[in-house]
Amino acid sequence: MRRSITASLLAIAAVLPFVAAGGAASADGPAISWRQCGEQAGAECGTVEVPLDWSAPAGPRIELSVVRRRATDPGARIGTLLYNPGGPGGQAALVVRDYPSAILSDDVRRRFDVVGVDPRGVGESGAVRCGLPVYGPGVSRFPRTRAGYDRLVAHNRAVGESCLAATGPLLGNIDTVSVARDLDAVRAALGEEKVSFLGKSYGTILGTEYAGLFPGRVRTMALDGAVDHGMSSHRLVTDASRAVEDSFEGFVAWCDRTASCPLRGRDVARVWDRLVAGAERAPVPVKGGRPITAEELRHVAYTFLTAMPEYAGGLAAGIVQAEQGDAAIFASMRAQVLDDPASTAAYRSVMCLDLDPRIRGHRDLRARLERVRALSPHLGGTSEFWDMTAGCLGWPVPPSNPQRRVDVRGTAPILVVGTAHDPATPLAWARSLSSRIRGSGLLTYAGTGHTAYMRSDCATEHVDRYLVTGRLPRAGTVCPAA
Repeated sequence: MRRSITASLLAIAAVLPFVAAGGAASADGPAISWRQCGEQAGAECGTVEVPLDWSAPAGPRIELSVVRRRATDPGARIGTLLYNPGGPGGQAALVVRDYPSAILSDDVRRRFDVVGVDPRGVGESGAVRCGLPVYGPGVSRFPRTRAGYDRLVAHNRAVGESCLAATGPLLGNIDTVSVARDLDAVRAALGEEKVSFLGKSYGTILGTEYAGLFPGRVRTMALDGAVDHGMSSHRLVTDASRAVEDSFEGFVAWCDRTASCPLRGRDVARVWDRLVAGAERAPVPVKGGRPITAEELRHVAYTFLTAMPEYAGGLAAGIVQAEQGDAAIFASMRAQVLDDPASTAAYRSVMCLDLDPRIRGHRDLRARLERVRALSPHLGGTSEFWDMTAGCLGWPVPPSNPQRRVDVRGTAPILVVGTAHDPATPLAWARSLSSRIRGSGLLTYAGTGHTAYMRSDCATEHVDRYLVTGRLPRAGTVCPAA
């Protein structure tokens, strides 16, 4: 969930040669003052002012960064499409400004004004700052002992307190309900009665919150790589563990049948297990950098799996390189997903408001750890929802938007999209979320990797047709694997 597929692919390419009731924002709020921005022609940048705390609208204000690209065919324009690339921490304004053709089809950009809003606490909308790194190589997120558990909790508390000191009261107001209210303020500032929305991964939690809060404001809404925020943390973690292991098995099968895989002809799972076991004893060297731990190897492998099959070869190359004594490819990706202070700070801070781990001590965590490791022997229970479970223990700001039953009704038909072999957001979550949104439809992509839009031509065509016409795909539609 941390990255949209677009962001993941861009990062990997660089490596290789969450419903409260409430009314709408005022429809007569101030219009946005636009200015040209970015290196590609056509982007307009502006800001929208919103309350720091939506429960105290007369209190302090913050500014949101907004980017718009007008419909490329004004005569065919339908309306405004709000886009969220995932996260939490995904910079929607940045990707709309700089990567429009990578995130949306030509037809959607032809028919809609596309708007990206950096969520509060992200990017140009008052980014969360922390005085300590979120991840520390000496602090395990999979503690085997009580001492290790206590060290993890103390680390998380110290990080959170450093974020509070550096960020201030905003840190307690970046939950997804607040972000959804912000989106409606942007809608009002744009002068639109209704908007369309495309959200990926974490963006599906945001879209679901928006639809629950403002059902009458939804024209169309596509939720790709869906998360059912009504699920318990235990269910989220166990489902995710199964999904990651399934994707790893898919990678092994890819190597077995692909001539270009540098591991072809070998027992890939055994090679991987041996590499990780060695890293448990001593981190793998990195030429010119910090060695990489076993936990980091697993986490980076998970990131590669989100970009299957496009970058299966990159994962294989990284394994071979690390096996030979230099984990440079893994270390470069580690810099993108674990060491970047801006993305990790926002990611951790938002999810600790949106997720209640329901762990009440070392015994609870140990029992859950035993469960996920049994489900995921090769990846050791690695998943983003384990990361959230372990990472939020001790966090000084309690969850203000924890999981609650999703029950969305009164909206236009919403399209939920799930991928059969998605390591980050399992297909079961898309099915569950669709069942909780009255009148929704479900589109299934039978392929691999995280999210389907702009990766599967079939899924992209179905989503585009829905966004333009408002008509859902026929029930039971499945797009074949690419």
